[in-house]
Amino acid sequence: MTRCLSGSTPMQLDPHALNPSLRPAALSPQRQLLSTDKIANPDRFAYWLDMICAIYVRLECDPPEAEVYGHIEFSQLGALQLTEVHSNVQCVRRTPSMIRGDTRDACLVMIQRGGRARVCQDGREAMLSPGDFVMYETTRPYELHFEDRRHQVITVCLPRSELQPHVVNLQDLTATTVPGTCAAGNLLLTMIDTLRRDLDRLHPSSAIGVSEGITSIIAAGLRSLPGANVQRPTQLSAYHVARVKAHVMDHLRDPELTIGSIAAAMRMSADHLSRLFRSEPVPLSRWIWQQRLDACRRDLCDPRLMQRGIGDIAFSWGFNDATHFSRSFREQFGVSPREWRQQAGVGLLTS
Repeated sequence: MTRCLSGSTPMQLDPHALNPSLRPAALSPQRQLLSTDKIANPDRFAYWLDMICAIYVRLECDPPEAEVYGHIEFSQLGALQLTEVHSNVQCVRRTPSMIRGDTRDACLVMIQRGGRARVCQDGREAMLSPGDFVMYETTRPYELHFEDRRHQVITVCLPRSELQPHVVNLQDLTATTVPGTCAAGNLLLTMIDTLRRDLDRLHPSSAIGVSEGITSIIAAGLRSLPGANVQRPTQLSAYHVARVKAHVMDHLRDPELTIGSIAAAMRMSADHLSRLFRSEPVPLSRWIWQQRLDACRRDLCDPRLMQRGIGDIAFSWGFNDATHFSRSFREQFGVSPREWRQQAGVGLLTS
């Protein structure tokens, strides 16, 4: 098992930033190629590993028993990167340790063109035959297993922000096969094949429109999956956000209230929890902070609490550092807690 150390950004590969031995060959103004063909056999596996890490994200893989073979043709299309891979490397992994050192957030859509494959992520396994496609994400561990000694796949790499507006519950649809026999699967394969054939004749002004069309077809295929239709995604997302907010308000005074504790109580991952709040005005952690400050502000001007110190009120709402509370209060409301209390005409106690 070997892992790579590359840190290039997916969909923004800069060939000149790579090791000089890892410079792609230009097939045309739109297409570039990286290949092991001219690499000495002892160096081929390391070269292949650097190739896939430079184009995608940090990965590790097992060397094949035979001499390593592989080439990757890649091209940029608007926000998307298209790659076509031919290889005999049969097992590729993205591990938690690699994610900790490489936190890029992208979706990868793999279209099987030759051989069979198995994609594992989020406790699910997708089996792919030629024509099928599957989506997986770079922010969580995944594994790719290719059954045949030589395989061919096409991968569409796109930022999460491109796909998420079309499919809100992406995390529930990873590692799930979209059959090539369904309308969206067949249409995607046809469109990709046509694009590969005609890419050099595509006018640059049309690239964005074509990339948006590919994204829409991918989204349509994902929305056709059973997991996408359990409940309307927008309603489901709003329901979970409301549940989370209700839980927070019930436990707002608890100093141990954290993203982790909320995720555990909601029986979801911290990543999923954070994604739920991407459509909200502020992240969840900041929303909690705002609710606590608002509660303190109300208590500070409550005549019934005039005998309570400012620090006591702050601690009662989950703050555990008086200096941090005072600074946060001023940042939020423009005055110190003491000034706010004086303006409200409620006592002068400060601690």
